[in-house]
Amino acid sequence: MAFFDKFAKGFSMAVAYIAYISLTLMMLFVGVAAVARALHKPIIGDIEIVQLGMVILIAGALAYTEYKNGHVEVGIIVDHFPSTIQKILNIFSLILTVIFSLTVAYAFYTKFDAQHSSVLLGYKFYPLKILLIIGFIAWALMAIQKITVLLRMKGYEKWEE
Repeated sequence: MAFFDKFAKGFSMAVAYIAYISLTLMMLFVGVAAVARALHKPIIGDIEIVQLGMVILIAGALAYTEYKNGHVEVGIIVDHFPSTIQKILNIFSLILTVIFSLTVAYAFYTKFDAQHSSVLLGYKFYPLKILLIIGFIAWALMAIQKITVLLRMKGYEKWEE
């Protein structure tokens, strides 16, 4: 299992670095676009470019957020349950995460259209769809990795990172 743990974390971190690069490039581009607009020389398609960058950012951030246990979780009631019940509910929610993320990845795969492009710039969407598929698969891998860790644990302690 150590190989799978390392692979899932490494794969998720690689996807997260793609998101970091996307965020950095978006920040720089938005700054340049704002200055260009102030100088009355707007960049055509700037909003569309930022929207495409957001797709990359979100797809990459899902698995990293799972790795850091950063998804929103409300434990008002569940925190008062016995640790065994908490563990079972956590595993169940992670199974739902795996099902959801693999379903979304499969939907993007089956609806893959290499000819679809953006309206203004004519940018082909297929590289973004590939990144979305990779991002959702990475999210599923991180959830599976957490399930295996929980199943190996004797007791149960909340994830705190």
